Amino acid sequence: MPGRLFQGLLIATLAIFVAASSPVHAAGAGEKQVAAALGGALTGGGDLNPGMQAGVEAALGLTDTWAGRAAVSGSWQPSPGSDGPRHVTALTLGGTYSLDVLRWVPFLDLGFSLADLRGNGASSQRLGPQVGLGVEYLLSRRWTLAALARFDYFALRLAGPASGQPWWASAAIRVGRVF
Repeated sequence: MPGRLFQGLLIATLAIFVAASSPVHAAGAGEKQVAAALGGALTGGGDLNPGMQAGVEAALGLTDTWAGRAAVSGSWQPSPGSDGPRHVTALTLGGTYSLDVLRWVPFLDLGFSLADLRGNGASSQRLGPQVGLGVEYLLSRRWTLAALARFDYFALRLAGPASGQPWWASAAIRVGRVF
């Protein structure tokens, strides 16, 4: 089921990319962007767990290439046992470096994530670095569409049981509005 949904999102994104054609430029210094993302996620740290991911983020253009970014993301993975689904909720602060190439804007995200991992009746809070790659397509001067992939490695345990070094990978489609 998650695979078919993700394939549908990719096909819809491709159709929008092909349909739009007028020139626009990426957000610059002082501009703000609010975006929502939906995609698939994979968590690990003992066993692999695929599921769905959703998130919202805000960015503030510092220069024409750098932006500060804050995001809240969550994922839900079905658990093979009867313990119910596993949840990962993360708050990320970081920066985005982007290359303005007319309508296509490749970008690199770097940041730190504070995560709450829940499942199997336990909760753990962790901190770690995040890296992401993506490409944003400028639908108009104010609307954007992006495909992105991010990886979080929660190396530092702040609270909760010790359970290896969990990680979280996600691939998503993001729709944004520039102000």
